[in-house]
Amino acid sequence: MIPEDDLEVGQLRLLEVDNRVVVPAKTHLRLIIASADVLHSWAVPSLGVKCDAVPGRLNQTSILVQREGVCYGQCSEICGTNHAFMPIAVEAVSFEDYASWASNKLS
Repeated sequence: MIPEDDLEVGQLRLLEVDNRVVVPAKTHLRLIIASADVLHSWAVPSLGVKCDAVPGRLNQTSILVQREGVCYGQCSEICGTNHAFMPIAVEAVSFEDYASWASNKLS
């Protein structure tokens, strides 16, 4: 989560993150969800996805993001003192932009 003092104009308080989940739009995706500490729940309501993250277990779900843009969500399982500060931002981009982004991350 980006601290309130570091937000830029147009960014959402308590929802903007420093590392978005970047995915290609119009592509079927399988997400594998896990947790290292306690039970969490990875939820992005506008994508219709919610998946529990359980320590010691891999859970999976699938999504298809129909159009480019940013969707926001949060941990939806009360998991401790920092529960309210676990935002999720999924950014869907064209396949070409995704390939370029992935190439830059790997280099």
